[in-house]
Amino acid sequence: MDKSTPQNIGIIGGTDSSRGSGLCADEETIYELGDNPLAVISAITQQCNSSKIRIHAVPALGLESQLDGLLQEEPDAIKIGMLPDESSVRMVGEFLNKSSCKKVILDPVQMTSNGHSLITGKGWECLIKDLIPRVNLVTPNLQEARKLLTINDSEKISPISLVKECSKLGAQSILLKGGHGGGGESTDLLVVGKNPVIEYKWERITGGTEVRGTGCRLASAISCNWAKTNDLPIAVKEAGKYLQKYIRQNAA
Repeated sequence: MDKSTPQNIGIIGGTDSSRGSGLCADEETIYELGDNPLAVISAITQQCNSSKIRIHAVPALGLESQLDGLLQEEPDAIKIGMLPDESSVRMVGEFLNKSSCKKVILDPVQMTSNGHSLITGKGWECLIKDLIPRVNLVTPNLQEARKLLTINDSEKISPISLVKECSKLGAQSILLKGGHGGGGESTDLLVVGKNPVIEYKWERITGGTEVRGTGCRLASAISCNWAKTNDLPIAVKEAGKYLQKYIRQNAA
């Protein structure tokens, strides 16, 4: 495959009126990396850094018709972000059963950066049981990984143990993002199948955790890079470099 050829990247998620995250961040990233985003809107959200979020789930018929259209496009990779409820999770799962795409990334979005829920409780349970086993890569941050495993905040568990436990949920690969951890470096951990854990160490940039949409952008960048290669570890590394540059440009 010619790596300069634009790839078609399916993106499924919610809009963000502030343009800081969600499909807006996905599209910006994919365009910057020279590929073509094919968007499916699961929800419309009104949000900004300070206000309470408002979520409007796309009606089932509207979501189904968009997914049917994406199925016909046969994207080279698919990135799934916000799914607001159980119905949307199940519908995306049915879509994946029909899709031939083998590079499907799930960013398990549960809350906004300022603590507002983006998915119902039943939707989250369905995502864990029914959607994760259908995807090829899941990209939780440290807090999302704990929620996937129902680990209390007070319970101590190392990142290595956390990513290994997440790998038992059924996805082919897990990328545990360490951006909200402590220390001078941020360490991401990748498990691909039964292979040893791969570490990616990044400089912790001052103000970096205040930059919104970084999880969306990383998963979208992985999708673009993975669409051009069959080497997931390299795709993750190149996406990490892209995100580091983006954070430096946007950190306060």
